[in-house]
Order: sequence, then structure tokens, then C-alpha cells
Amino acid sequence: MDAQPYLKEIGRGRDGARGLSYESAFALFEAVFDGGFAELELGAILIALRMKGESLDEIRAALDALSPRLARVPVDASRPVVSIPSYNGARHVANLVPLLACLLADAGMQVVIHGTTADPVRTTTSEIMRAMGLGPVSTVAQAGSAIARGDPAFVPVDVLSPALASMLGLRARLGVRNVAHTLAKLLDPTDAPGCLRLASFTHPEFDRLQHDYFVACDRPALLSRGNEGEVVASTRRGARIDWLHDGTCDVLVEAQGVAPRETPALPDAHDAPGTARWIQAVLAGERPVPAAIERQVAAVLHAAGRPTALA
Repeated sequence: MDAQPYLKEIGRGRDGARGLSYESAFALFEAVFDGGFAELELGAILIALRMKGESLDEIRAALDALSPRLARVPVDASRPVVSIPSYNGARHVANLVPLLACLLADAGMQVVIHGTTADPVRTTTSEIMRAMGLGPVSTVAQAGSAIARGDPAFVPVDVLSPALASMLGLRARLGVRNVAHTLAKLLDPTDAPGCLRLASFTHPEFDRLQHDYFVACDRPALLSRGNEGEVVASTRRGARIDWLHDGTCDVLVEAQGVAPRETPALPDAHDAPGTARWIQAVLAGERPVPAAIERQVAAVLHAAGRPTALA
């Protein structure tokens, strides 16, 4: 496929670049996911989109183009299901995404975590879950079986979409993130239309973009500031949690400070076995659930239609 017509729109620099229409972006991303561009052209497209900044129409079109190309996790549509993206891992503080996932599964939620399995400088959710005996699955059918047992399932992104995984892998070669990182965190990995997606942002422009996306697509989501890029609540500060549903936005948890007595001593961020043991101690009742994560669990259950008191 010829990349020039697209690059002439999105690659004219900060002041001259224009966003693609939904229809044009849909055709572009169909070709991207089907391998329709040479490496040079694909790299140019990704860098041009990053420099311009992706528009709502471009994100909607990209996710719609990706949707039929995803291998989806089978779940029970009659039971609440939550999707947790995990593509960053821990760098400075312990990664507690597995704790959030296990608490939600224990509360009766079907939990699908999707993301990368390894990172050269961060501790991934996959590594911690493997240390807990909940290692990543190799097929979506295995994920469905784990969920049916009541366990959270970690699904590597390359199981869901090899094409998307390949785009994510270009970060190591290009040196910067690309649109695939945004798409990965917004996708629904299940076959349930009512799947509740947890999403997070670091930069204000992505806060607005994700709010606009979930309102536009009319699918339920909880959105909050990321904790080192992960959706799990920080144990050091309480972020606001917005519930996007039915075209509206409700604030379920207000931003708040965390009292010193509520801040737990955490394991080293790069110690996956130590983090696994710490999480298992919390699940066994030997340590308290961090207050901020307790509030986040309550917000998820509330959004999923499970009566609960929001602190």
C-alpha cells in the first residue's frame, strides 16, 4: 500500500500536519495491521503520528480496525468482567497490579490482564504472577479456563495480536513510544461487550483523549492517573477515579493524600519473587490491603454493579 497520501497529511510538521478522517485512518490501520507497509514506511507513519499527536478519530479508527483481528478471551457474559492492561511494570515502586487483579477475582469478578511479559529495566506483572503460580497463558482458551476456575488470567499481547505486539516492539528500535502503546491500553481483550476496562494516563492530553474515546464508543471504563504507567492505585497518593458509562462521567473516588500510617513498606521494585510473596501475604490476611487499592477495588465493584461502600 502507498504510504504517501497519508504521510502528506500527518507528516507536515507540528504546524502543517492534519489529522486523518475516520475513514482514511481506518483504511490506514487496516493496512498497518495486515502488514501492508514496508518497514521504512511504517516507521515514518508511526513517528509522524507521534509528532502530530493522535486524534480521537484516528484512535477510534485504529481500535475498530484492530477489533476483528484480535483473538478474544472467552468469558461468561452473564458475570462482570474487567480488563486490566499492564504494559509498563515497576521501575521505582513495587508493581501491585497482581494484587488488584487477585482482589477483584476473589470478589467474584472475571479478570483478564493483558500486556508484555518482559522488560529489560522494569519488573512486569507477568513476572510477578509467574512467581505466584499464575503465569501467563499461551492461548485465549487457556485464559478462559483460568477465569472459569476463579483465577485472574494474564494474556501476553502477542497472543491477542501478533501485529500489535510487533508494533510495540518497535519502541526498542525507534527509541520512542508509538500509537500502539495507546491502542494496547484501550483495547477490550474479551468477547463480552460489557467488559469494564481500566485505563490510565500520565500526560494531560491522554486524559482528555481517553475520556473522549470512552464517551464516544459508549463502553464502560474506569480512568485514573497512572502509577508508573500502570492502572493500579498508588499506595503513596490517592488518584481520582472517573467512571465513564452511558455517555457520561461520574467521579467515584476523589483525589486525596495518603496518611503516613496508610503507606505500607513495600518490597524492592525489581524483586519479582519478593513482590509475589508480599502480595500473597496480603491475600492471606497477614498484611492489610493498602487503603488506596481498597478504594480502587470498591470503585471497580461499584462500576460492575456490585453493591459496595465507596470510601
